[in-house]
Amino acid sequence: MATQKLENVISFIETQLKTLTKLDTVEYIGADDSDPEVRQYGGVIYMEDEDPVERENLHIGPLLTETWSINVDIIIKQKPKTPRQTVSDGFGTSYWVDQLTVLFLNKTNSGAFKRTFWSKESIQEINSGIKIKGLVTIEILNKYT
Repeated sequence: MATQKLENVISFIETQLKTLTKLDTVEYIGADDSDPEVRQYGGVIYMEDEDPVERENLHIGPLLTETWSINVDIIIKQKPKTPRQTVSDGFGTSYWVDQLTVLFLNKTNSGAFKRTFWSKESIQEINSGIKIKGLVTIEILNKYT
């Protein structure tokens, strides 16, 4: 059982997002940084808290279950003409919510993680389009010696 670090978790999220061929940009940014420029669709990874780890000592010995929560947002560059198109467009908000839910559902990263999932937090209109804000939660059973 390998000890997972935050760098490994961020790398896993980036790799997963890059499998979505519609995303032309996937970037890790600081919480206060401005959104990257995207052509049509982009993925943004960041952490709002400096310490995103919730520790729960659930095991006897050097094992610790950690839950890491990382913000993963999708930026849609185009603004639809009507509010209904925001949801019903072929690559609208419902498409991206479904894609991210399936992409991160119960991934184990070759046994390194216990489980993962993505949950939608909110949808915001921004100057250039729409931002779907979400949170990837990853449960890890780490071994400390």
